[in-house]
Amino acid sequence: MASINKLNWAVIPCAGFGTRLLPVTRSVPKAMLPIGNYPIIHFAVKEAVSIGIENILIIIGDGMDPIRNYFTDNLILNKKLEAEGKTELLDMQNEITNFADIRFLLQEKPLGVGQAIKLTKRIIGDNPFSVILPDDLIFAKPNALDQLYTVYKKHKGHVVGLNNLKNNEIQEKGIVGFTEESDRYKINQLVEKPKLSEAPSKTGILGRYIFESSIFDQIMEVSDSEVNVTDALMASIPKTNVSGKILEGYHFDTGNLNGLVKASSFFLKNSKLILDKY
Repeated sequence: MASINKLNWAVIPCAGFGTRLLPVTRSVPKAMLPIGNYPIIHFAVKEAVSIGIENILIIIGDGMDPIRNYFTDNLILNKKLEAEGKTELLDMQNEITNFADIRFLLQEKPLGVGQAIKLTKRIIGDNPFSVILPDDLIFAKPNALDQLYTVYKKHKGHVVGLNNLKNNEIQEKGIVGFTEESDRYKINQLVEKPKLSEAPSKTGILGRYIFESSIFDQIMEVSDSEVNVTDALMASIPKTNVSGKILEGYHFDTGNLNGLVKASSFFLKNSKLILDKY
């Protein structure tokens, strides 16, 4: 069994088309859209490295070089900032390019988060790993991933972030059935996008996961349809402990225009606090 002493891998899927934000996402990857003067992807990477994760795999699609460029040294810019004595801005650029060992994997077809995770098996191997869906921007202290890690260290297995949903959100999310315990929800059922009348609860999965490597064996191999993680988690239940944690903090769905604007407004009002602590 993989050691739980160190969670040292994060996977950040970014290969989707961003259809809810067209037309800007025709030419700008969704993960590069701004929250204040930082792209969405910045917060996802920062969340991982802030709990000690050193290896990050960002899953990109065709035409998403701006994501790669963001985490790569811009020597011309650095020389200009140095010549002008703008040391604070220069230090910021160096911090971004030295966050972690960041690698990029190409997802040739946008076949969902499950397939994106499957791509990482040859690199991650038997190590436990986290998954951050950057659309779900969560400002919290401790951060969302750290909240899950606390549960993982105690219960092992797979751990998923959760939140309570409104009735009109049920059909768009992965919904869980569970037994509530003092420090977690012990999950016994997962249903992807059920009808309200068929949902096991009003609690849904919220964009953060910690997986043991056994999840790779539960993700279906397909070539032409979307692969979701919910089915893989459901298949894991007879063999593996699956826990959930209601994530505390300020959550914004930046995959739609309303959420993107609200997140930017919140950031602008609280930027010093967010940059220092979140």
